[in-house]
Amino acid sequence: MKYFFLTNFRKIHFLFLLIFFSYIFPALSEPGVSIFMYHRFGEDKYPSTNVTEKQFLSHINYVLDNKIKILELEEIIMTLNENKKFHEKAIAFSVDDAYSSFYNIAWPVFRKNNIPVTLFVSTDIIDKKTKGYMTWTEIKKFVDEGGSVGQHTSTHLHMPLNSASVIKNDILDSHKSWIKNIGFIPKLFAYPYGETSNEVIKILKEFDISNAFGQHSGIVSSYDNKYYLPRFSLNEKFGEKDRFEFAVNAYSLDVENFLPTDMFLIDNKPSIEFSIIQNLKDNSLDCFSNTDGKWDKQEIINIKKDRVRIKLNNSYLSGRARLNCTVKVDQKWHWFGYQFLVK
Repeated sequence: MKYFFLTNFRKIHFLFLLIFFSYIFPALSEPGVSIFMYHRFGEDKYPSTNVTEKQFLSHINYVLDNKIKILELEEIIMTLNENKKFHEKAIAFSVDDAYSSFYNIAWPVFRKNNIPVTLFVSTDIIDKKTKGYMTWTEIKKFVDEGGSVGQHTSTHLHMPLNSASVIKNDILDSHKSWIKNIGFIPKLFAYPYGETSNEVIKILKEFDISNAFGQHSGIVSSYDNKYYLPRFSLNEKFGEKDRFEFAVNAYSLDVENFLPTDMFLIDNKPSIEFSIIQNLKDNSLDCFSNTDGKWDKQEIINIKKDRVRIKLNNSYLSGRARLNCTVKVDQKWHWFGYQFLVK
């Protein structure tokens, strides 16, 4: 009886301490995963979607030289589905659109160094055997050699700007092509242009798609929306070694209760609010956004403990609008990014 009492007392005491320290101390920082997105390699005619071979090799060499942990996208989704955290800093690689330059220049480097990479494919342009893109034979060989593939719709459409019936038919067409040419439908999904909405996400759920990747900068953590996961887009301007290394080593800035709740905006000057989970230790949060088509620092208003409002300086133009917030805590940069599509 005495042993029973002591054992249960210890359990109660441990539970009390756990609750006490959870209340007193804020959530520990979660390093998270930096996912990188490429399009073209060594195609100088398209600087906005291209990285030079020199830039690409500098990325790979940095990762290998510093023994950075590299995850498959499937591992990231599994961790999120199991409600686990990313306790160790890691990165992942993805490529959109299946340009031939990926297959000829980048894939041999990824394959040689056993680096996992996911290729998101819009099927219609491959079906049409479009010049400058991979063929289904090459995509199948890529898969056979260990590559991973993901859905990217059929026609690479602006999803939020189309009706539900158009979106559904487009996804169905892509599924038919995947079955015909590869023999399976990939589980992973990436939005063309990184654009989505609550209505689009609802449609993805109807197709049993459990995740989706955008094109907004930021680090994936267990707090992220599985249907709106960030990726760092790399091109000639934003693919320089310093910026890549910064993104590799950045930690997640975890937020919750983000407003507005829809990524597709009718109002071009929304009220943006979110709560910050980490303890910033009185360090200054900075937020930048491309209001009026120009990147500017935005005013931050503390509306209550750990919750802020971003007072936009100007209205957004129609099209893609982005918000990036960073803060340095304990010598680590934390990054949160978001993208809207403004009607």
